[in-house]
Amino acid sequence: MSGSPTWLVTGANGFLGANIGAFLAGRAHRVGAVRSARAADDLFDAYVAADLAEPSTLAAAIEDTRPDVVIHSAAMASHEACESDPDAARLVNTTASEALASAAARAGSRFVLISTDAVFDGSRGHYAEDDTPRPTSVYGRTKVEAEQAVLDATDALVVRTNFFGWSPTGRRSILEFFVNALGDGQQVRGFTDFTTSSAYAQVLAQALWDLMAIEASGIVHVTSPDALTKYAFGVAVAEEFGLDPRLITPTRSDIQPPREGDISLDVSRVQALLGRPLPTMEEGIRLAYADAATLRRTVAGTPEP
Repeated sequence: MSGSPTWLVTGANGFLGANIGAFLAGRAHRVGAVRSARAADDLFDAYVAADLAEPSTLAAAIEDTRPDVVIHSAAMASHEACESDPDAARLVNTTASEALASAAARAGSRFVLISTDAVFDGSRGHYAEDDTPRPTSVYGRTKVEAEQAVLDATDALVVRTNFFGWSPTGRRSILEFFVNALGDGQQVRGFTDFTTSSAYAQVLAQALWDLMAIEASGIVHVTSPDALTKYAFGVAVAEEFGLDPRLITPTRSDIQPPREGDISLDVSRVQALLGRPLPTMEEGIRLAYADAATLRRTVAGTPEP
């Protein structure tokens, strides 16, 4: 990929979309797809109007823009919302993804679907790309369907991931949950029976950039190479940010739909593709702390912690 490529990012005002926009500054011409178009800002050089609930608007944005790369990060990601309205979840997560991938193929654009570790049931953890998905939620099922749809439509890259960092609302990330609550001196719960491998959002953005540079395709897992329970993650955040880990009460999860078990991912394939190890979760937390003074303000519009 030579020159200054154009990257179109769906969900540009969302958690991952905003982080990708910040990462791409000075690297690419950044086009953000959002529900209502707005003026350029520090995160994107231009915005286009596109609605996941109306897939034709998304396809039109791609065909009009003809970007080098489409990063499809937008989704109906709330497990609760997907359970309550599975038809809407399928429209937004599966049908829209297929329409976007087909439009990217017509426009000659590389297509990247951001998928999830929720395609697995958590019965054992350290899942590799070739392991059979067994989702236990509507969200996970619609993302499995989306994966197959985009791979059938074009030479797509499907990135299964789980991530943390700084979000536009300042409340979207598990990192922000612990930083905000512990910073206010609140007692919070940390689940001991739910384990994930999670990447710092800027690490994920760098991996996406590098994977596009080598024209990777198929399914890859991009998280950290290690895994932590939600409780252990909270303790690591507290220690890095100078907060009190004693405010975190270890407990079992009672969230509905259930989120328990070990849904960590094996990142051997992507590390081989990139020729380097990915940062651990604790290394990612340190990066997030180092970025707080600048990136948190850029992405979330909140002061340094």
